[in-house]
Amino acid sequence: MAAPTPKVDRQTTTPFLLKLFYRSGTFHRLEEFSPNTQSPPHLQIYTWPTCTLKELTHLLLTALPSLLPSPAVGTRLAFRLVFPDTKDANRPGPGRYLAKELGSIIVGAGNATYEDLDAADARNGNENGAKEDVREVLSRLEGDADKSLASVRFVIGDYVSCAVFPPLPGGEVAAAPPPLSAPFRGPPGGGYGGRGGMGPRENGFGGRGDYGGFRGRGGPRFEGRGGVPSGEWRRGEVPQGPPQGFGRGRGRGRGW
Repeated sequence: MAAPTPKVDRQTTTPFLLKLFYRSGTFHRLEEFSPNTQSPPHLQIYTWPTCTLKELTHLLLTALPSLLPSPAVGTRLAFRLVFPDTKDANRPGPGRYLAKELGSIIVGAGNATYEDLDAADARNGNENGAKEDVREVLSRLEGDADKSLASVRFVIGDYVSCAVFPPLPGGEVAAAPPPLSAPFRGPPGGGYGGRGGMGPRENGFGGRGDYGGFRGRGGPRFEGRGGVPSGEWRRGEVPQGPPQGFGRGRGRGRGW
């Protein structure tokens, strides 16, 4: 059963850095997240535990509209949580990553058909069937749009991986990836990155590396104000951050 989503005042609560990885047609392999390899393509987003899959979809597709096929109706975006395996954190050797399902979103169009969309293109003089306006497409999302990060016990420092599945040739929605019956454990990778490695996951706040100056792989340094709060944190809890806020969240692409 999903954990209840806590109430967060986004105007006064400091957001955290989330890395949203993306790929067309399939998910990234877990070993690709090793800090010893080049980071897969991703966005860097400042957000809160109440962030939903709908929000992540908006951020991803408005920043990278080329990820959407044309026509976009029937596109499935599947999401997974990727996090370090800390149960064996004290064993020698490199660390492993785990993954579990978050849910999926389908780009819908109500009762519109492909013929309707082609006719609309023709009326508007788009003989080549131009890509639908992303803003209009994003107003028609179906599936797990309202599922939040907090509801799946997200911990700051976890990653989110998104796979974009275009509709099938006949316009049908591609089937969702087979669900993971349990958190999937990837092969050993490099260390968990950062200085000093990774603490127990149950403490909940530490990320990959030092939060008080978080350097994302493939992106600019995240200058945390005040560092990591002291104290013990249970799995999935959101600790009190520094008193000042960052205002509204935003997405950042690689090299932006």
